[in-house]
Amino acid sequence: MSEGRKVSCDIINDILPLYYDNVCSDASKKMVEDHLQECQICKMELEKLQDEIHLPEKTTIENRQDGNVLKNISASWRRKRLKSFIKGGFLGALFISIIILGYLGLFEWKIISVSTDVVEISEVSEMDDGIIVFYAEINDGYSLNTIIYDVDSEGNLYVTPLRPIIKEKADAQPPYGLEKGYDFIDIKSQEEYRGQEIKTIYYGTKYDKILIWKKGMELPKTSEEVKKNLGL
Repeated sequence: MSEGRKVSCDIINDILPLYYDNVCSDASKKMVEDHLQECQICKMELEKLQDEIHLPEKTTIENRQDGNVLKNISASWRRKRLKSFIKGGFLGALFISIIILGYLGLFEWKIISVSTDVVEISEVSEMDDGIIVFYAEINDGYSLNTIIYDVDSEGNLYVTPLRPIIKEKADAQPPYGLEKGYDFIDIKSQEEYRGQEIKTIYYGTKYDKILIWKKGMELPKTSEEVKKNLGL
């Protein structure tokens, strides 16, 4: 019987963990190996020990893989949340911009011309230096604070009153806005500024207009009271 056989299984079982970790002496290692060659019970104990030690390592790997999956899910969720935040911020900014533009379009932008059906032009006169004076009144009860002056290629000057889509009520008492009062056109200054001859003056637009003056038209002289009213 070999030397390994003389050693009890209890002693070998105590040494097996050291043998497995390769931290025992060479003599102890040889003793264990000699014993394992003839003892199936201790050999099974070694195999059991190997399984017990390997199992946590396998579990650790699986847990690490599961942890990586969770990390990937968390990172994906953070990316989606960031995208949702950016998308939400963009949509919020777009919504606010639409509101602002809508407000400006309805209340501020002067884009709607006043129909001549509610306009009366009177007291058209001419000053000595050729300035054309007239009194314009918009009688629909809404205020006016924007008038543009434009000349087409044929020398027609248009005095166009503009309002926003949402109109405001006009003041019942003076001082009035541009919806009621005297106005004048300095033809010479307009011709010099625009570089073309002014042949006619209309109140309104090209498609909806009232004739104020036409070249060659005879007009009464502007009164001193009107001149004073205009500050001329």
